[in-house]
Amino acid sequence: MAKKIKKDVRFYDVVLEETDDDGSLVERVATSDFWTEVFDAIDAITDHNARIARINRVRYFGKVSLPRRPAIRHLQVGRVRDLSDHLERTDLGTGEVQPLRFDNPNERVSEPTFIVPVSGSGRVAILSPGKATRQETIASWLTRVLDLVPDGKEIRFRAVVDPDALARIIGAQGAVSVEFNMDANQPIPNHDGDLSVFDAVENLRSVGPSAGTMSVKFALGYEGTAADRNLIQRMALWVAQGGFARRGEVGLVLEDEDGNIHRETHKIFEDQIVETVSYEVDEDSESNEEIVLDAVARAIQDFRGRATVSGLG
Repeated sequence: MAKKIKKDVRFYDVVLEETDDDGSLVERVATSDFWTEVFDAIDAITDHNARIARINRVRYFGKVSLPRRPAIRHLQVGRVRDLSDHLERTDLGTGEVQPLRFDNPNERVSEPTFIVPVSGSGRVAILSPGKATRQETIASWLTRVLDLVPDGKEIRFRAVVDPDALARIIGAQGAVSVEFNMDANQPIPNHDGDLSVFDAVENLRSVGPSAGTMSVKFALGYEGTAADRNLIQRMALWVAQGGFARRGEVGLVLEDEDGNIHRETHKIFEDQIVETVSYEVDEDSESNEEIVLDAVARAIQDFRGRATVSGLG
């Protein structure tokens, strides 16, 4: 029986962070040649063990792939399941359940996530056919495998957000609340400007539990100064653009056409650019690279159409 699979394809800008000799942070947004250089560098790694990175006690493996059809050069990074995860195989004909064993003791189950460049830019489209690997983990894998840490460099992914939504936050009279969730094991990236409040949040995160979710909320109620409202507004922008939060909400102070001031709660990540794609695979047949890449290619085409209309570039 054919099974219709629906998946979200998310789009990210890629940022290379580098610390200058004077200690200041410099950010460079990846350009169109970035992924060609990255793919070539990964392909040049002959020792496959050097393409394994352990992140938060989990092993991730990556490879560059260029199938015959569609001929899209891309990256696959995925979690490697340990044998200790107690994986089993089930015989649907007999109902017999047995441990999943391999003839080769080095073989493991892995769960790839597809990272596909958007040609003509440094952006990427990301789709996970199965269990997703978060973009922060993929960025950490790239940073480690490319050995960027000794040079004071780090790769980060920032969600591409609808510019109309960002303009709504920027154009507000301020904000009275901001709330966000983030993974407790993922650091907050460095920021520009005077948002030292995030340094405090990062200090708290770094001494807290190494797993789980960290929730942060700042709320003024009906108190607070204009400077306070401006600070929370800028905090909300960084939550939207920083690539570290996975849920966010902001209470904006807005002015209508008649000059009346009102408050409006806005879910930040509903405005991340996401294209939903679907494809069919028989539930008793294997999916393959071609099916997944065709779906990502359709999503990129739709994204380009949206970008032309909305000015995403």
